[in-house]
Amino acid sequence: MDNGVFHFSQLELDFARVEEEVFGRWDGHGWIGTDFDRLWWSTEGEGNSDAVGSAEAVALYGHYFRRFWDVVVGYRQDFKPVQQGYLTFGLMGLAPYWFEVGAFGFVSHRGEPSLRLEAETDLYLTQRLVFSPGGEMDWLITDDERLGLDSGISDLEVGVRTRYEIRRKFAPYLDLLWAREKEALAGGSPIIESGFRLGLGLRFIY
Repeated sequence: MDNGVFHFSQLELDFARVEEEVFGRWDGHGWIGTDFDRLWWSTEGEGNSDAVGSAEAVALYGHYFRRFWDVVVGYRQDFKPVQQGYLTFGLMGLAPYWFEVGAFGFVSHRGEPSLRLEAETDLYLTQRLVFSPGGEMDWLITDDERLGLDSGISDLEVGVRTRYEIRRKFAPYLDLLWAREKEALAGGSPIIESGFRLGLGLRFIY
């Protein structure tokens, strides 16, 4: 059974209205492989009716490290706001209290390092109603000249999602998110935008 090949894929699509603008987001991830070796993929991004503001894709090889944990290495490609590639490495696994955790390091093709931490857990209120708190943080260790950002936290998201599983593979959800985003430098000072966002979406598993 340890050598059996399994797979999992999940895609989430949601929309939110912020200051008279409608924003759309996608977030997909999955894997294929055995209990000890897997190929992982993920993609995420967002945009409005005018343009895509951010988009990335990640491909990783993961190897069993210890119970519930994999060590991973691979490549991340950003398409928006600028095209840039990153060597990627890190750990993925299940922390205490059933938090799914990812800790990743990135080195851009220009040699600029950064970190990403993410965590999420599912709390079943009923057999179909699920409450999911979670968050994600991107941290630039050095200035990134291509992005026009100085070092420090570039993106931070904390939120809760409530979904109703009509079937396990299909679930609408309501997403309440607080986000803080650092944008390109203007006149030597970073532009920092933050606020709450309420979105509606659908989750698909296949």
